[in-house]
Amino acid sequence: MEGFGGLVSVVVVILVLGLSVMFLVQGRRQKLKQPPSSKGRMPIIGQLSNDPMSPSLEDGMESLGPNSRRVREIEPKHHIFLSHSGNEKPFVEQLDHDLRGVNQRPFFDQDSDSLVKGEKFDAQILEVARRCRVAVVVVSEGFLTSEWPMVELSTFVKYGVKLVPLFFKLTPDDLEKSNVEKKWKKKWRKLVKKGDLKEEVLDSWSKAVEELRKSNGVDYAKYANSELKYREYVVGEIDRLWPRRMKYAIDVPEDKIQGYQRLCEVASSMFTEGKVVGRDEESHGYLGLYGMGGVGKTTLCKAMCNYSQGEFSDRVCYVELPSEQVNEDIARKDRLARLKHALGRLGGCNRSVIDSITDKTIQQGWDDLEDGILRNQLPVFLAIDNVGDFEDSRDEARKYLKVRLSPGSKVLVTARSQEILKSVLQTIANPFRGATDYCKPIPRLEWLEAAALFLSYAAPWVLSLSLLTAEEREIVERCVSECRFEDIGYDPSSQYHPLVLRALGTYYHDVDSGSVLGWKEALENRNKLQRSREARNVNDILGLNYDSLSDKEKLVFLDCALYSPGRTGWQRQPWWEHEEVNHMNMWVSWISEVHGESSSYAKWMVEKLQRLSLVEDSSSVVSVHDLYKEFARVLVEKEGSKEWQWWMSQVSNAKHLKRLVLDEDKPIIGRAMGRFVDCRSLVYLELVWCADIGPDLELGNLRSLRVLVMRGSLGIGYNLKRIVCSCINRRHCYERAGGCLSELTTVKLLLLRSLEAVPFLRHCGNLQHLEIHGPIYLAMPGYVATDEEPIDFRYFKALRTISIRGGRDMLGFSIRGGRDMLGLAKCDAFIRWLLTALQLENLTAFEYELKVEKNEEVGVHTIELVQVSRKLSVLSLRLPKQIGEVKGLHLLSELTTLNLSLSKGLRRLPDLRCLPKLKWLCVHRCNNLEALPLLGPEVRGIPDGFTRGHEKYTFGMIHECLRPY
Repeated sequence: MEGFGGLVSVVVVILVLGLSVMFLVQGRRQKLKQPPSSKGRMPIIGQLSNDPMSPSLEDGMESLGPNSRRVREIEPKHHIFLSHSGNEKPFVEQLDHDLRGVNQRPFFDQDSDSLVKGEKFDAQILEVARRCRVAVVVVSEGFLTSEWPMVELSTFVKYGVKLVPLFFKLTPDDLEKSNVEKKWKKKWRKLVKKGDLKEEVLDSWSKAVEELRKSNGVDYAKYANSELKYREYVVGEIDRLWPRRMKYAIDVPEDKIQGYQRLCEVASSMFTEGKVVGRDEESHGYLGLYGMGGVGKTTLCKAMCNYSQGEFSDRVCYVELPSEQVNEDIARKDRLARLKHALGRLGGCNRSVIDSITDKTIQQGWDDLEDGILRNQLPVFLAIDNVGDFEDSRDEARKYLKVRLSPGSKVLVTARSQEILKSVLQTIANPFRGATDYCKPIPRLEWLEAAALFLSYAAPWVLSLSLLTAEEREIVERCVSECRFEDIGYDPSSQYHPLVLRALGTYYHDVDSGSVLGWKEALENRNKLQRSREARNVNDILGLNYDSLSDKEKLVFLDCALYSPGRTGWQRQPWWEHEEVNHMNMWVSWISEVHGESSSYAKWMVEKLQRLSLVEDSSSVVSVHDLYKEFARVLVEKEGSKEWQWWMSQVSNAKHLKRLVLDEDKPIIGRAMGRFVDCRSLVYLELVWCADIGPDLELGNLRSLRVLVMRGSLGIGYNLKRIVCSCINRRHCYERAGGCLSELTTVKLLLLRSLEAVPFLRHCGNLQHLEIHGPIYLAMPGYVATDEEPIDFRYFKALRTISIRGGRDMLGFSIRGGRDMLGLAKCDAFIRWLLTALQLENLTAFEYELKVEKNEEVGVHTIELVQVSRKLSVLSLRLPKQIGEVKGLHLLSELTTLNLSLSKGLRRLPDLRCLPKLKWLCVHRCNNLEALPLLGPEVRGIPDGFTRGHEKYTFGMIHECLRPY
């Protein structure tokens, strides 16, 4: 029976382990809404992530033995340790949040990335305490009388960690030697009596407290008991002691890069001493790395920046040049932004100096950069990444190379080819050393690193290669071998392609429920994924995940790869937002509008692309690798393909075309103006600075159109006068099931200087967002706005945001002289229309501004809000000077922002304390306002840059929102 019971136990254990693995696999497959990120990835292949010096197993997969390993302690994951007792955890939790907000990565025991699950926490805590650089000690009675906080403090002192005491609930006097003897030692001895502590540690604790007392700390009592001000000062001090980690477009934590330490050490050993031509007294280290797209140049470049902070501290700067040419306006703006970044990182320039540099004074910026570096007299590390194969990119790289640096500085430059690098590094060539001497191929991945990278995406639950059977191991070897490509400067059999490894791993993750044995059949069915080992055939593997997408998801990928990098329209923050919105949220909003999906589903689609590695894994920016952009261009340029029909220019039969973008500077799609007769599938139409549209733009055939964006310029001679839709219903089309343009939800007409009428709006009954912005100085008395009756906004029941600013009256209620469309020549028409618009039940943001006659009576009319949208949160009005009072504002219970600037006739406002959510108010230049209304304690002036009027005026002053005069 005993033997039988043992057998049963063994069977039970095997079943439990089998079910655990099964659930783990199934759980991984179910997490589609949470795409895998590096943060959540498990360690793989033993200690590879933390032991990047692991030898290559490429030749027979045999270890070279322990003697081949080089021992070096890598940089700690956490440089700052938040030490505290349990009673202060709420305060420390908020401090941790504040520090992460400025891109610090402190150790806090409640953070998911601080303690590894499944391992003993005490050993982990002591290891971090030993290796951190700054210890922030929250001093309290609970801290000084608890075992673990005092153990941490002793460890800090033992290993010479910089101490920053925060006297949160005690004062420095409480740490005087007399108090230690009388008060704290007495309590420590109670711990000894309980058996929690050994007597011999008391002396070390006393010495630790003495060191803490000697350290310059921050006293909470000095900040008027304001915890917010206290934390702000503490964050600033910590930032000063340990400058924040750099954060790039895609952060690359060292513990998530295969072979991080080895690759960085190899790259560091490749620098060659060089001198800039004509400056024989200067000598610095230079390195040019080249390699085909996707082999990890950018990743290694950023890793080297992180790695070099140990040697150069915060004097490290990463500059990423554009991979392709964009229009000159965007290029100038981006060049200036990169120079300003370098001024802050290397030049030591303060914010005022950096902000003063403009496109016209950019040479001063280069001079300031050089002066700042030389003034500091300390070596710097400069990484110039991704030099492109066009002259503007090369010229910019040469400018950085010509900047004078302090002795001992290092410069890293990357590009796709040796030829590009040679043309740039010629700046530092001399008779003794040519540009070729500095150009070297990027260090390659070793077999074990390549296998680790592949498995981290294909089977993250595989913790070690040794856990695989011989058959499974052979399959993994075959998969990894598929990701080896030829490139100049390498043995054809030894160049593993990291991006392809990631793509193939992601693909196999979903093959046969992640079963390694299931991959064998997939390999054989494909009869080799590659036609050859040449670099141009990487698309065979990159396309695997793309082919698994639905048509809509494929179009989202093409938008990410081809539209988002070269266009700026989607990057414009919504006019009603005055708090920063990150690029990812703006992109998701754009995808939602264009694809007619909810924001949550649009985000899900983007996250799916990230999970499949088609889009880079980032929560804040939209980023697509250059190789995937090239892959997308190959798709849309293949004549006759579905992608070609969706996207390409010069299509004679455009019935399948989904996107049409015309730009005077950069024609993206041809110039077939007037009636878009064949574009019946068109979803997105963007016309930028197109001067040859003609007087009428006909939209009648665009029944699938969802987004219309037209943007002009004060300097471009548009001749467009009307945007029309010719259908049999004519004026009242929107009363009939949303109108014939029922799919159209977003309309933006910006700076169209000759536009007179927009009767097409009558056909857009499902419109959600409307923006019409004109050049204000063109508004003239006597101007005839339209030859049709005004548009009745009552039928736009789906409208959520309205913004009408400047220029002419295209909606049919002129109050500036000119034709009187409603038979009410003065302010009545405006008031009637305003009250109608504000009743729209889905309206959340409303802005209106038109210039008015100067000779009208001041403050004689009153607006009384009776029935308004309960969802309205932003109201921005430039009221005609005839309006002296606005009643009924108390009905706007959701209102957060009220902007009435330049309402010169406004005399009084009601008590606004009844609006519980109001945070922002502006009454600038409301010259007749008798007094500010009563306000709640949270109300502030609207930040500079929000909507109209928030700009620098000609006399260089920025107005005060809460000052009427």
